[in-house]
Amino acid sequence: MTAPRFIPSRLDEIENIEDYEPGGYHPISIGDTFDLGRFRVLHKLGFGGSSTVWLARDQQERDKLVTLKAMRADISSSNAPSQIPELTIPQKLRAALPSSESVDFQTVYHHFFVHGPNGSHLFLVSPLAGPSILAMSDSPGRVAGSRRLRADLARKVSKETATTMHRMHCAGVVHGDLTTSNILFRVSPHVTEWSDEEVYTHLGDPEPEHVRTRDGKPPSPHAPAMLVEPIQNSKMSHASLLQESTIVSDFGQSYLVASLPPSYVPATTLNYLSPEARFEKWAGLEADVWALGCAIFEIRAGFALFECFLGSDVDILKQTVETLGRLPDPWWDSFTERTLWFEENGQPKSEQGQEGAGVLLKAYRSSIRDKLCEIGKQHDPPSEYEGPMLEELGVRLPEEEVELLGDLLEKMLRYIDQRRGFVCKTSFGIPGSLSEVSTVIVISLELPSSDLQMLG
Repeated sequence: MTAPRFIPSRLDEIENIEDYEPGGYHPISIGDTFDLGRFRVLHKLGFGGSSTVWLARDQQERDKLVTLKAMRADISSSNAPSQIPELTIPQKLRAALPSSESVDFQTVYHHFFVHGPNGSHLFLVSPLAGPSILAMSDSPGRVAGSRRLRADLARKVSKETATTMHRMHCAGVVHGDLTTSNILFRVSPHVTEWSDEEVYTHLGDPEPEHVRTRDGKPPSPHAPAMLVEPIQNSKMSHASLLQESTIVSDFGQSYLVASLPPSYVPATTLNYLSPEARFEKWAGLEADVWALGCAIFEIRAGFALFECFLGSDVDILKQTVETLGRLPDPWWDSFTERTLWFEENGQPKSEQGQEGAGVLLKAYRSSIRDKLCEIGKQHDPPSEYEGPMLEELGVRLPEEEVELLGDLLEKMLRYIDQRRGFVCKTSFGIPGSLSEVSTVIVISLELPSSDLQMLG
């Protein structure tokens, strides 16, 4: 294993500096221009395992603000552009949709390659989007769930996401990585027309930090001279900057059902990973339904159905069995750590039995409906006015919604993938109630794709 070259950054939410190496990230600084000067970098939006993401200005397309995604060199070089899902999947979806239907997924309208010290990097340019559902619910230092979307908005977002997934499945496309971090709010049109001065007035100046090496020498050409902290969620989440409408993004793990990539390995976040993807290393349309169920719960609750407290697969499996019961064979036997918490029938052992096994976090029987009943119990006082898109503290789900949403999620989160399906009921205009005017989306994976239907 290569010894670390850099001193860890003091900035929050920063990429691993050690990944600035051959095959890794491309070094980017504020003010850099790309594609013959067309795109100028203004600020940083974030990063992921495969890319860094920047706020840039398209100086050829009416000076609009855009999202500039710089892919790692090892990922950029592994496929030709015609085989890169983030380019091909949106094209296939647009071709499959009737011209009368709006596009509810993030599109790439331009791409190019940049050759740098770490290799050749694919750059993807998309219309600027706002923060994710996950970012909107993020509340450092606060109890999970104390910052969540307004009830009617949460149902609207759930419907939009379910409808987009339905359209993808009808087109024969598996998303493969649906999470609340990949569901983005649309920005208000005026935001994309901001001047540089307005960008920094509303979003703050870039927060840089010199890259420091362990041997005291200047950074090599492989790394930037300065790291940049992403724009704070609170700056991007202001209601005046956003529309109450969302899009689905990130098709890096997507593929056509009819042509599963030969080297495909599910890369979904652990707490969204379906059991067949976890144990069988395979994910299809059914895995998307599982992930959508997890997303709908989190959209409504403001916290995850299965929390990554310890960041481990075992911890997620423990919570899954607590909530959904015993895993089917042979998955149950593959969960070798189960004996620390559970009897063979899937019921939690007594507290004394778990203490004897030396566990720190005990297992307790729960259910999806129990967790729905926990929504609104958070008691953290708001640190400031949260805004009109967010729910007031202490608002609980009415019993009727617990029953309807619980029934929906229980159908979506079945262990046996062939039996998953869902009926998503969404109401409008009557906060806290699902019993009045509703739109019903029915998707059943027991039916062939040609029989998938939307009922209104």
